[in-house]
Amino acid sequence: MSRSPLLALALVPLLPVACARGPSVPGAQPVASRLQPADIAALRLADWRPVPLLALDRTAIAHLAVPAVDVHTHLRRVVDVAAEVARMDMLHVETMVNLDGSSGERLVRELERFDRAYPGRFLTYANVDLTLVGAPGWGARVAAQLAADFEAGAKGLKIFKELGLTVRTPEGRRVALDDAELEPVWRTCARYRRPVLWHVADPSAFFVPLDAKNERWHELHEFPDWSFADRKRFPTRAQLFEERNRVLERHPDVTFMGAHMGSSSEDLRQLASWLDRYPNFHVDMSASASELGRQPLAAHRFFVRYQDRVLFGTDLKGANAAGYEVYARFLETEDEYFSTEAANGRQGFWMIYGMHLPAPVLQKIYRDNARRLLYPADPDRPAARL
Repeated sequence: MSRSPLLALALVPLLPVACARGPSVPGAQPVASRLQPADIAALRLADWRPVPLLALDRTAIAHLAVPAVDVHTHLRRVVDVAAEVARMDMLHVETMVNLDGSSGERLVRELERFDRAYPGRFLTYANVDLTLVGAPGWGARVAAQLAADFEAGAKGLKIFKELGLTVRTPEGRRVALDDAELEPVWRTCARYRRPVLWHVADPSAFFVPLDAKNERWHELHEFPDWSFADRKRFPTRAQLFEERNRVLERHPDVTFMGAHMGSSSEDLRQLASWLDRYPNFHVDMSASASELGRQPLAAHRFFVRYQDRVLFGTDLKGANAAGYEVYARFLETEDEYFSTEAANGRQGFWMIYGMHLPAPVLQKIYRDNARRLLYPADPDRPAARL
């Protein structure tokens, strides 16, 4: 297909002005299929699923253009690991970072199933137990367990978004991201030279009221627990970012990776300011194609400028061919107006456009950046080899 420069395009479809919001009836025929033309005003927003009528080229993609390291996957539900590896081979996924390692005995089991059974194909991260954070001695205990997990073979630490949002001390105090209780965790990561992949906050729409102006109404209507708009219960995104950034500044010897473009894929100027300020901060692009792909020109410029700081990640639950195809079309092609739903579900009510990145940039994002950060040269500890 043509490889002409990207065009600036209008991306967001118009939504009906007034829509009723009633609960779905289990087993009922979709409203859209039962309505007569005269009754279209009764169509609920939740039932509106327009089918694009554009006649557009679609690039056929069998596998990623570069053997890739996917730094953001969740493999706890994978049963047949051999079959997973076979699918990875077909898709050119060289390595998957499994963020669901847990800790202790469960971590050891996951390391045996993945990392040791298929050396180089999986890198399993540890998780810390935050249920008793703030209790006497918690920091020392969790740091000791994390050190044991790293000794057992965990390749990094994944921090989930519950920290900062819902995790509280036994007395009910919200645990801030820069809380002193967490200092032993960061020091342990520095001592073992293990990276931290950190999910902080969520899209902006999750932090504002779920009303007629919310651009991710469909998603939040389906999953109302994903909303953090209640200021009596949750901090603002800005507060979370400020807390995280203080940790980045306090621990320059730790490699931090911000999941989902650092939760700032809607504001690339803000993200650029963080990358410029904190050299130990990198981002993965997991579950962000929906936001990046509706601003393909700005995203293209950002990926080229920060080609050494962005890592390929998907947030997939396994080697899903349809999911990887979405990412490949976004990164590699100039395909227009296509859906991301096959990768990460419905995220906003719009389509995206491919960035068609240059081959040298693709090489860094797909593979080289991850290899540099996840396998640092260390004379005291042999680096893992892919």
